[in-house]
Parts: sequence; structure tokens; C-alpha cells
Amino acid sequence: MNAILEQLDAPRPALWLELSPPRGIATDSLLGKVAAVRGVAGAINLVDNALGRVKLSPLVFGGMIKAQLSIPVVLNFSCRDRNRAALKSDLLGAGALGIDAVVALAGDKLVAHEGAPRPVHDVDPFGLLGIIGDLRRGDTGEGKRLLKTLPRFAAGAVANPNRKDLDREYAILERKAAAGAEFVITQPVFDADAAAAFVDRARRMGLRVVLGILPVKREAMASYLKDKIPDLREASAHFDRYAGLSEADARRVSIESSLALMRALGPVAAGFNIMSGGGPSLAIELALEYGRPRGHLQVK
Repeated sequence: MNAILEQLDAPRPALWLELSPPRGIATDSLLGKVAAVRGVAGAINLVDNALGRVKLSPLVFGGMIKAQLSIPVVLNFSCRDRNRAALKSDLLGAGALGIDAVVALAGDKLVAHEGAPRPVHDVDPFGLLGIIGDLRRGDTGEGKRLLKTLPRFAAGAVANPNRKDLDREYAILERKAAAGAEFVITQPVFDADAAAAFVDRARRMGLRVVLGILPVKREAMASYLKDKIPDLREASAHFDRYAGLSEADARRVSIESSLALMRALGPVAAGFNIMSGGGPSLAIELALEYGRPRGHLQVK
């Protein structure tokens, strides 16, 4: 079985760290930070030009992580920026580099401005999951030419447990499972009961659920997430707790509440995906704290 799926089927939930690749081609600093979670994080989940902001190719950076740090890599694949041929080419590249899993998603909406790129959306996430399945069976879709060496990565999708219309979200999730998704990474969760109910429903569809955990650095970040990210609108009450807090107090509250949430959901979740937000420092700190024995919280 694929190493990622083995992690997600293990008795203890997997711990992943979500990162955005660097803005330029200087990689040493971020690779040095990522090295701190070697032996703690089961995988690095690399986003694909999140919020439409151009970064170093996650395929290239993922290859560096594999080669230099020997940490499994999960790559997000956005349908927004590449056509069908480019997606297939990059998926083959991921297979050649030994990338452990790929996640099919539509991609964040681009901010409209003069000179802004136009989204591609040649295929949707359901179509991309189908392409992933075809490639893993050796079919490139071009005149039945079969691959001799097959990509071995696991196939994932994304979901949002915070949506007001959860019935619609579950219907979409069922379609993704039918299209070939083996696991799902969620948007950040904040309520243990609601998250557990979502996990139960998704597991009945045959999906392993990796719950998103988003530590908050400061009051300004909480306000931005509340006001500017539509997918988190239903979780606005969570961000209100940071109002008036200093950065040190915000970090402490965030670490403590995130750890409590992860420990409450540990018995049901296949894994946790700790999101970096504005930078990796707090996410790395949370990952290291989660890996320590209880009673040893050390928030800087």
C-alpha cells in the first residue's frame, strides 16, 4: 500500500505540515525550517499558488524536500492554472520524483485586476481525479498508449466542513469519492463535535479524513481570516477570541486551543494538516508541541 495511505490507516493520526513554497528561488531558509519537523511530521503538504500568488513550483520544491530531507510530500494540484496536458505532464513529473500523494482541487479564485491571469479550468477536480486514476492504471488518454512505469501516489481531494449548506458539501464529497479520492483534507476546523460528525459522514463514503488545523499568530490575522476568506465565514466566532490580544497571548491561546482540539479529535481523525497561514513558524511550533508528551507546553 502507498506510504501515505498507511499513515492514514494507522491507529495514531498522521501529522502533516502545510506549507507554501518560497516566492523566489532561494530555498535554503525554508528547507532549514522544515528540517525541524523531520521525525515529527509524517508529510509536508505543499499548496499550489494559494490565493493566486505566484510561488516556486511546488513540484520542484517537493522534489527538494524528498531529496534533501527524506520527508514524504503531498502536492496540491490546482485546476485553475494548467490545462489538461500540463496537468498530466506535472502528474507524471510527480510520479517520477516519488511524490507520495496528490490532491485535486479547483484553486482559489483570482483577484481581478488589470493584467491578472485568466483561470484555465480545462478540467474540474472530478475530472482531475479521473486523470489521476487513468495515469495510475497506465493510460495517458492518448490513443491508449500505456505507461510502462506507473505513478504510485495516493489521490486526495479537499472539503469544507464550515459550509452553511453541509448537505451540498456532502453531495460534492460523494462525487469526489466516486471519482477516485482516497482521502480528503479539510479546511480548518474549530469545533470538535462538528468536525467529528463530518469525519463520520466522510468515512462512510470510504474517505480517510485529514482535518485542517489553523494556528493564529495575531489579532490582525484573525480579523483577515474572518473578513476576507469566504470559506471561513461560518467560523467567525472562533476568530473573535483574539480581539485585543497581544501577539504573545494570541500565539499562546492558539497553541493551547489547537492542541485541545487535536487531542479531542485524535480518536476519529485519520490525520491533521497544520496550516502555515502567513508563515511556517507557528505551524512548526504547534507540530513540535503536538509531538511532545502532554504537560510540556512551551509557547515562546
